[in-house]
Amino acid sequence: MNTLDSLFLAAGAMSANANAVDHLINTALVYGPGVALTTGTICALRTCRWAANRYHQWITDRADRRWYTARATRLNTVADRADAYLAMPEAIVTARLEAHYALETDHASKEDR
Repeated sequence: MNTLDSLFLAAGAMSANANAVDHLINTALVYGPGVALTTGTICALRTCRWAANRYHQWITDRADRRWYTARATRLNTVADRADAYLAMPEAIVTARLEAHYALETDHASKEDR
């Protein structure tokens, strides 16, 4: 989360609180303190729920970014190894593949298994 995201998050929270206070004052003037207290409680709960949802979304986005970064790192490692392997002379590549094939004992096709 960078500074700009923090600024937008704080502005959204301030706006929600300003609206809640405005509705609370209007309710208190029209209906009385009982309804004002109920309205204030509802507004506070909604603000907390909104903040919790934003935090959960931020955590989920962060986990997604970590997963994608890890996947990209693994793919880069595989690509680097393939490039290094294919940069070898053809005779060495062939010898390594034949040695690897010789280690395998079961060469049956998938249909025969």
